[in-house]
Amino acid sequence: MRQPLAIGILAAFLSFSLHGAANAEVSGGLKLASHYAWQGGSESAEEPVLQGSMYYNFGSCYVGFWASGTGTEYNGTEIDYETGCGGSLMENVGWNVDFLYLTYPGATYDNDLVELRLKLSADLGIASAWARLGLPKWVDNDDPDYENSSGHNRPQIGITVPFGDSPVSVSATFGQDNKRRNCDDYDWYHFSVDTSIQGFGLSAFYSGRGDRDPKCDGTPSSPADEIAGISISRGF
Repeated sequence: MRQPLAIGILAAFLSFSLHGAANAEVSGGLKLASHYAWQGGSESAEEPVLQGSMYYNFGSCYVGFWASGTGTEYNGTEIDYETGCGGSLMENVGWNVDFLYLTYPGATYDNDLVELRLKLSADLGIASAWARLGLPKWVDNDDPDYENSSGHNRPQIGITVPFGDSPVSVSATFGQDNKRRNCDDYDWYHFSVDTSIQGFGLSAFYSGRGDRDPKCDGTPSSPADEIAGISISRGF
C-alpha cells in the first residue's frame, strides 16, 4: 500500500501546483532541537535532530511535508506527507481536517501509517486553545505489535498564553494514546516557553508520560519517560 499512497499524495501535490500555482503561498521552516519530542518522550533516542517543513497553501487548504532526523531510531529519518483544509465555524472558532502519511525510510519494519486529524481551535482573548482527535492506522505493517490498530485514537488538548505584548508565551499540551494493540494506554504532557529574537524562534520544553510499556509486548509497565530540551527555529 505504501507505493499507491505515495503516488496519490504526489498526484495531489502536482495537481495543486499546476492548478493553483498563481495563488499559492509557500511556507515552511527549519528547526534544530535537542530532542525530537513526541507525545511526552523522545523519538530520537535523546539525540539532537534537524527538522524541516515546506507547504504550499491554496486559500483554506494546503499540501506539503514535514521531516525530522530520529537519531539512532528508525534508521535516522521520518518524513510526513500532509494535506488538509480549515476554516471558521463562528467568530474566534476555527476547524481543521488534516490527513497525514507518515513514513520511516529505511526502517527495519514497514511501520508507515496514515492518520486522520480533526481539530477545533478557539481564540479566548487572553489565550488560545485547541482540541484534536487523531485516528491513526498502520498500513502493510510486518511488525506484529502494529498489525491491528482498529480503534486506536489519540485525543489532545492544548492552550497557549502570551505574556502581554511581549514575544514570550507559555504553552501546555495534554494527550492520550488509546487502544493500540498489545500496548498500555497512557497519558502524556508537554510544556514549553517560547519566544523570538531577530526572526529566530527559541523554545525550552519539558515532556513526560504516565506509566506504560514502551515495547508494547505485555511485559510490566516502565516508569514514566521525562525529557527536557531546547530548540531554535527559523520560518519563511
